[in-house]
Amino acid sequence: MTPRITPSIVPDAVDGRAFEDGADCVRILISGAQTSGDYSVLEWIVAPLPQDAQTSFGPHRHGLYEETFLVLKGALAFLLDDRVIELVAGDFISVPKETRHGYINRSGAPVHLLVTFRPAGMEELFFRHRSDQTVAPSVEDFLDEAARDHASTYEL
Repeated sequence: MTPRITPSIVPDAVDGRAFEDGADCVRILISGAQTSGDYSVLEWIVAPLPQDAQTSFGPHRHGLYEETFLVLKGALAFLLDDRVIELVAGDFISVPKETRHGYINRSGAPVHLLVTFRPAGMEELFFRHRSDQTVAPSVEDFLDEAARDHASTYEL
């Protein structure tokens, strides 16, 4: 007999809001509004690093959130504290609150991720500050809101 997984929360439908975060493409699959703020799930396609770009993992910390990453397709260099881990399709990593982390796509091809936040909230910050708006909010506004409302700090 095949075991059956019974989820604790079954959202009514996929949220589906799609947006751009710089060169990356993001879709909110499950928002905090659907889980009473318990968690959110995002599909994140990480664009490859341009050949002439500076190498940066975009290190940051979330004081309120545990974040997980499942690599669905591709390969990604992942920074966890001060250690770099090469992740490939099928690899999963869980980042506890307050842990310095980041990633970079040096593979030359898009990398597909499934990203979760527990509790929810960061998905709304990313959506509000998406880069595909007619007038995108400033990086400074994003950093201020991230620090003030989400206890998240970015090393830029």
